[in-house]
Amino acid sequence: VVNQKNRGYGLAADIWSLGCTVLEMLTSQIPYSHLEGDIFQMQALFRIGRGELPRIPNSLSREAQDFIVKCLQVNPDNRPTAAQLMDHPFLKRPLSTFSSPASHHYIGVRMFKWQYAEEGKWLGSEACAMH
Repeated sequence: VVNQKNRGYGLAADIWSLGCTVLEMLTSQIPYSHLEGDIFQMQALFRIGRGELPRIPNSLSREAQDFIVKCLQVNPDNRPTAAQLMDHPFLKRPLSTFSSPASHHYIGVRMFKWQYAEEGKWLGSEACAMH
């Protein structure tokens, strides 16, 4: 939501959302999902307010970690613009190639390996660690 009168949220909020979305796509877990209880969302808000980032696994590439950290800056003025993110190494990195006979589809920043039964029916997807 862009509000020209400095009320509400601006474009930087979309960058925050992008960081959360990329993190969720790469880990298959929502940010701050390690928090427990019925009020985990409230706990997450307090942690965000204190500048605490969600857990970003070391198993992600340095480029992916850096991309997410840049998007999740608490101060919106410190977040990069969408144009700046387009030049980030995480997005510039070439896609991996696969020699597997299974078909592969690239969706956003996440790779899915589609598995088919002998009859050609879709059985599900398996996340492939790409970045």
